[in-house]
Amino acid sequence: MSTTAGKDRGTAATVSRGIGTAMLALLRKSWFVIALLLLWWIVTAAGWVDPYKLPSPGDVLGTLGTLFTERALLTDLGATLLRLVEGWAIGVVAGVVLGLATGRSRFLEEGIRPVIAGLQAVPTIAFLPLAILWFGFNGTAVLAIVAFGTFKPMALATYGAMHQISPTLLMAGEALGAKGFFMQRTLIFPAIVPSLVTGLKMGWSFAWRALMAAEIVVTGAAGLGGVLELGREIGAIDVVMAVILVILVVGIVTEQLFFTRLERWVNRRWGLVGAR
Repeated sequence: MSTTAGKDRGTAATVSRGIGTAMLALLRKSWFVIALLLLWWIVTAAGWVDPYKLPSPGDVLGTLGTLFTERALLTDLGATLLRLVEGWAIGVVAGVVLGLATGRSRFLEEGIRPVIAGLQAVPTIAFLPLAILWFGFNGTAVLAIVAFGTFKPMALATYGAMHQISPTLLMAGEALGAKGFFMQRTLIFPAIVPSLVTGLKMGWSFAWRALMAAEIVVTGAAGLGGVLELGREIGAIDVVMAVILVILVVGIVTEQLFFTRLERWVNRRWGLVGAR
C-alpha cells in the first residue's frame, strides 16, 4: 500500500512540475502581450482616451463573442484562411520554380531577376485593379493578389539561396555525373531548404498584407477584410479592433505552431550551428 501511495505521489509531483514548467514557458512567451493588455485596460479605465476611439478590452471581447455567434465571424475567418493558404501555396510553388530557373540560367537571370526585384518595390495592392479587370470583382481576384504577393519575395529568396550554394558542392555533383532534374532534386534543392524556410515566412507575411488589403476593397467576398470594412462604414471601432485581435491571434498561433517548429526541425535535420 505504501509503495503504491509513494508512486502516486511521485506521479502527481511529476505532473505538477510539468504543468508548472509549461505555465512558466507560456508566461515567458506572452509577457509582452499581457503587458499591452494591462496598459490598454489602464488607459481605458482611467478615461484618458474617448471610448469611441479606444474601447475597453472587455467591450472588444464582448463584441468578439457577438461576432462569432451572431455575425458568423467563424465563416469569415474560414474563408480568409482558405484563401490565404491557397494563394500562399500557389505563390510559393511559382516563386520556387522561377527562382530555381533563374538561379541556374544566366539568360533567365539577366532578363527576369531585375523585373522581379523592381516589382518587389511596387505595393502588391497596386495590382488589384488589374486583377479585378481580369477576374472580376470577386474572391478570385483576391486569390490572385495573394498569390502574387507571395510570389515576389519567394522568387527572390529562392534565387538568393541558389547563389549561396558552395561552388565546390556544385562541381562535386557535376563530377559525379549529376545533371538536369536529378541535380536539382538531389543536390540543389536540399542545399537551399534552410534558406527557403525564411522565404516561406516572408511570403506568409506578405500574403497576409495583400489579402487584408484586397478583402477590404473587394467587399463582396467573404472574409475578415469585409468585416473590417463594415466596421469602418458603421463607425464601430470595437468591431474593427475585434477583427484585428483575431488576425493577431492567428498570426501568433501560425508562427508558434508551424513556422517556428518547421525552422527548428530543418535546423536539426541539416545540422546547422545554433539549432535549438
